[in-house]
Amino acid sequence: MIVVVLVAVASICVIAIARYFAVKTRLAEKSIDEAIARRLAASSVMSELRDLRELNRVMRNLLIDLVEAEDIKPQGPSSRVSPNERKRLYSMREERRREIYAETLVLLRHTNASRDRTAVG
Repeated sequence: MIVVVLVAVASICVIAIARYFAVKTRLAEKSIDEAIARRLAASSVMSELRDLRELNRVMRNLLIDLVEAEDIKPQGPSSRVSPNERKRLYSMREERRREIYAETLVLLRHTNASRDRTAVG
């Protein structure tokens, strides 16, 4: 009986010690991961990657806007469109296309200016 109790106490102690070292290891790994994340967040490569991701999202939205602008259709039950209505739709499409191109040019100029500043600095 005493042997069973000693074995049970020993196994409980071993489990507790193993858990202690496992928790200690996890905390050390967590602190290492946080240190790496801080270093990466401060690096210029990660800031450039964030900028590229943002630029990618903006360009994607501009392309979606461009496709939506090309898909302007008459609002009505009939499929026949009067010449005046067609002219108005074409002018709306051209106006939206010009707006999107202007937004794209502003974005590209801004991107080139920021790249020039980082290349010089």
